[in-house]
Amino acid sequence: MTYNKMIVFLIVLLSLQISGQDKVVLGEYRSIQSTIYNAPVTYLVHLPDGYEQSGKEYPVVYILNGDNVSNFANAAATLDNLSVERIPNFILIGIPAGNPFNNIIACPDRPGGLEKAEQFGNFLQNELLPEVKKQFRTNDYRILFGQSNCGLLTLNILLRHNELFTNYVIASPMLNWCGDYYFRLIENSVTNTEWLHKKVYVAYGQLDYEEVLGRIHEFESVIMNLSMPTSTWKFEMVNNDGHVPYLTLHNALLYFFSECTISKDKRAWSVDSLKKHFENLSRELGFTITPQSGVIFDLAMEMGGQKNYERAISLFNYLITIEKKNAFYFYGFGLTCYQMGNLKAAEEYLEKCLKIDPGMNRAKSLLEKMKAATNTQ
Repeated sequence: MTYNKMIVFLIVLLSLQISGQDKVVLGEYRSIQSTIYNAPVTYLVHLPDGYEQSGKEYPVVYILNGDNVSNFANAAATLDNLSVERIPNFILIGIPAGNPFNNIIACPDRPGGLEKAEQFGNFLQNELLPEVKKQFRTNDYRILFGQSNCGLLTLNILLRHNELFTNYVIASPMLNWCGDYYFRLIENSVTNTEWLHKKVYVAYGQLDYEEVLGRIHEFESVIMNLSMPTSTWKFEMVNNDGHVPYLTLHNALLYFFSECTISKDKRAWSVDSLKKHFENLSRELGFTITPQSGVIFDLAMEMGGQKNYERAISLFNYLITIEKKNAFYFYGFGLTCYQMGNLKAAEEYLEKCLKIDPGMNRAKSLLEKMKAATNTQ
């Protein structure tokens, strides 16, 4: 998969025995001048496949400690892999843990810990989020993902600036540092429970640090014992994993977007039912969601292979309303029309394919075959 304008290279891939002439591009560094910190702030960006051509607005995942290459690479790979079939496409923003933030530990007994957390919240609200909105095509659906000490910072943002993000992901929060402070804060904020209705996914490893395991069950109990409904929160222990489980973001996204998957049952739905389902999801989540086009294409081709042409054509008609500029989808539509004997429609969609991609040889060959057959009749 190739991304234009991506200039951050994984030098560490040398250790993976990749040729010295090969380069794997992960993302792009961007920088803003922060008035709040009176310093430049560098952040990382990973754009979804097809961003430049789509014209669409995208939701955003913000990952703390995002200047850590392995963290950022894992998050980027997770988004890319899941967006093939299971979730919408996302922009990824990596926020550094170091300068000028200096590894914030959002605890009252750490010098300036809570003041630094509040300063960081103001930076997000007044500088970084508006900057990302200005520089990239984004909608208002945002996820904040924090790990370890940054898990405490994420919890702090959730409780004090909950309006900034739609959902929150917390991995292995170091609750032994100042769990009592956060438990009291949670219990004392039940009169202002907007944060409680956010979807929050909390993960920790079976082999996690004692600083996490020592209080994680108490944390879950504090949340679940609140008088308000807490069905939007999910706590999960990841078996045979340690601090900051590798699958945290993966599992969180599948939790947040569970209804986006075209399951076996949904594959049997009519196109009208699929449309209605995703329209309802769009209203619920606050931005337009459609099934991933590759899934609909595969299903349409499968129906064509089974000679269920009526369903295949219905799926292709839906597909080309989702993806209007994908030459291969128009080729598949033309091929299916050809197989069912509708040569006029086949010619129409093959020509649309070639208008998008004049170099698609398969479409050219099929059109030539059709014209040759017509000339011999």
